[in-house]
Amino acid sequence: MNNPLSPTALFSGCYTLKRVAAVIPIFLMISIFFSCTSEPQLNRNNLDLETSAYLLQHANNPIHWQRWNENLYGNSNKEEKLLVVSIGYSSCHWCHVMEEETFENEEVATFMNDKFISIKVDREENPEIDNIYMTATQMMTGSGGWPLNVVCLPDGRPVYGGTYHTKDQWLEVLGKIQKLYENDKTQLYGFAEKVEKGIQEVNQFEYTQEAPAFEPDLLTNEMAYWSREWDRVYGGEQQTQKFITPVKFNYIQQYQFLNPNPDIESYWEHALITIANSGIFDQLEGGFFRYTVDPKWEIPHFEKMLYDNAQLLTLYANAYKQYKNPLFKKRVYQTFDFLNQKMENSEGAFYSAIDADNNEGEGRYYVFDEKEIKRVAGEDLTLLADYYKIDLNKPFEESFFHLQQHDSLQTILKKYGLSEQELIQKKVEWESAFENLKQQREFPLIDNKIITSWNAQLVSGLLTAYEAFQEDAFLKQAEATYRFIQNQLVDGKNILHTFQNGEAKLEGNLEDYAFTIQAALALYKNTGNIDYLNQADKLTKTAIQKFENPDNPFFTFTENPVLFSNIIAVDDNVIPSANAIMAENLWLLGELLDTEQYKEKAQKMLEGISSYFSGGRGSDYSQWAQLISKKAYSVKEVVIVGTHAKELAREFQSHYLPHVVFQMSEEASELPLLKDRYFEEETLIYVCENKVCLRPVKTVTEALKQIQD
Repeated sequence: MNNPLSPTALFSGCYTLKRVAAVIPIFLMISIFFSCTSEPQLNRNNLDLETSAYLLQHANNPIHWQRWNENLYGNSNKEEKLLVVSIGYSSCHWCHVMEEETFENEEVATFMNDKFISIKVDREENPEIDNIYMTATQMMTGSGGWPLNVVCLPDGRPVYGGTYHTKDQWLEVLGKIQKLYENDKTQLYGFAEKVEKGIQEVNQFEYTQEAPAFEPDLLTNEMAYWSREWDRVYGGEQQTQKFITPVKFNYIQQYQFLNPNPDIESYWEHALITIANSGIFDQLEGGFFRYTVDPKWEIPHFEKMLYDNAQLLTLYANAYKQYKNPLFKKRVYQTFDFLNQKMENSEGAFYSAIDADNNEGEGRYYVFDEKEIKRVAGEDLTLLADYYKIDLNKPFEESFFHLQQHDSLQTILKKYGLSEQELIQKKVEWESAFENLKQQREFPLIDNKIITSWNAQLVSGLLTAYEAFQEDAFLKQAEATYRFIQNQLVDGKNILHTFQNGEAKLEGNLEDYAFTIQAALALYKNTGNIDYLNQADKLTKTAIQKFENPDNPFFTFTENPVLFSNIIAVDDNVIPSANAIMAENLWLLGELLDTEQYKEKAQKMLEGISSYFSGGRGSDYSQWAQLISKKAYSVKEVVIVGTHAKELAREFQSHYLPHVVFQMSEEASELPLLKDRYFEEETLIYVCENKVCLRPVKTVTEALKQIQD
């Protein structure tokens, strides 16, 4: 790179984020929501005192790394040194590369220790810090990724942002900025003073009080724009790297169910089959990798994240509800087994991530070379290569192969003259041989940080699987995971963000509240236990108190502004928008409790987001679109009341019914939808619309017919 300070120079992080529309310099100060009791020793690396796996990975660097605490560094930075803020996470491959190439280097360490205060941030522990600095970097360069490295003034406002740097690039960047700081400090401060208005504008939203009409055309027009970007061959969108982004597929399924379209349905089902058989799914151990580095879903970036697998349980379980494809069921069960075997702690919660790397490099735990393939295959080399879609003439990285699964087992059986049982037996033998090879390798690092919002998403995914397959193991695990959240991460009416080494810490953000409330509502739906409904109501009241914003209908990401600006995020990313999840929580609670405050709040949020549904932008707001669909299409209320309510509920919820508000009770209840509907020795199903009910029926078949009619 000729000019490491160029805005276009550094786009090679763990993955590249979508381009920000306006490329303008934004420089930010950051506040953190905890404090330390003693002054830091800035002349040493203090990360050995931390519990974060990512911070501990840097604890032996010769750089004097500190963890972030804006007030602490402001008070301790007597020499007014510039700050280096380096952000990443434990399973980030390019974070590891930069550590080895750059942060382990003595020359780099000497310069940084002399001229800078160096701060490491685990983005999973402190997403609010990552959010602000990532926004700044995207606006300065048009892109961003991890590792994220910013150079800041002593007050925390960045004057440079980039991603991965080699040793020489990093020294050049630091040298130029330090020279400018020493010789013309006013220029940097003048540059930074423009930040406040800019960052406030980023987090402001125009809001019209005029209520839009939530008609099907609003969604149909956006779908027409969006579908032009679809990859009709492999699924997903036309990109060189492929993320599954389950929230988008969830919405497409809902859309084509409510507004049948053979073209959209064909794309959606084909995409899910392709993804399930591709390299983004671990065909041996189960579970989905984070993304692929190619458009065909062949070679993944080999890290596994809890939030991906949690969402994919929901996606494939709902897909099975509608299509009863055994492949979808198999992938759910394999993912569930993987999570239990590799990511569950002893108390029912789940760890955040598994690294892409082991001691031999990225993905080396999962891939095989030609000799290993031939050793496993024996006389069945052609068959094995065909089944796992291996072309021995086309390795990646010169010598490695990654397993996929052939899209048509019937084609394989016919081609090789095998019975299904014969192929199954061969597959068992192959998998055993591959497993023996893998047991000789180091397993990648597991980040044992437990994140509230990600575990709450898993609860919802497990419950969707329970609905689809009526398997008690999914419900038991969902209850155990939610119980961990309640016992370890909920303090009175407040939620904490992470749990590690026996300790919960860091104030919960909007995602933690939104997804925990969603999980509680899903548990109530599947158990009828009113305690879950009450917990959802209680946490919703707390969330409104903490995060409500007087200037527009959306919630802020943190309770307090990040110094001079709130953070307000409304679009989906790798997980759905927390604001959209909160809007749906409010809408559902409003229906179940008949609470006008909740209904009005949800309505205003939808009105505030409606302007984003134009010109093809709607795909980034897929979670909002799912709620808008409930306004645009007919929603039914279905209640089951009586001694056999749970039994009938299990049968009813095995069907894909995205336009139904469901509630059940085994006893008399004063809740609005259930009141006066209990009769002893009878279990009745009521199908209603706008609280007006048809005659009650006694079978799910009859109820489904009423819904269809």
